[in-house]
Amino acid sequence: MQEIERKFLVKKLPDLEDISKIQYERHFLEISSDREVRIQKKWERYEKETKTKLSDIEYKKEKKEISPEVFDTLKEKSIGTILRCSYELSKNPETSLKVYQWLHHWLIRIEVEFISRQEALDFKAPDWYGKEITGTPLANDSKLVKLPDKDFQNYLTL
Repeated sequence: MQEIERKFLVKKLPDLEDISKIQYERHFLEISSDREVRIQKKWERYEKETKTKLSDIEYKKEKKEISPEVFDTLKEKSIGTILRCSYELSKNPETSLKVYQWLHHWLIRIEVEFISRQEALDFKAPDWYGKEITGTPLANDSKLVKLPDKDFQNYLTL
């Protein structure tokens, strides 16, 4: 599966009262400049996923379901952890709000997925979106887990 996306900070939080959330627990097993291997728990579903970078906004994802026991075993080998909630805001384009918890509790971002690179490049963000963070460590969970605390604020103010 190919993924084309852009990511933004949030200027004004939308009303989430009637939107169900998905709780993520994500652990990274491998992180390099162009590939990451991670496991995640979404409610009671366990997955192992490999994500390979194709370009600045394009990725290839391979995902397979794993058992809770395999998840727990692999979790012990984790080199970084992300906890977050995800809210699906729209289907076309597919837009979700990510609210981070634990070590990254200050981060709230919007992810917009597109069917083509051109659609992504033509997209005009609504006024309630904040600045675009695509391509920064704030846009990528595998970079976020490695980002030193002192650098968080620097990326927020760029």
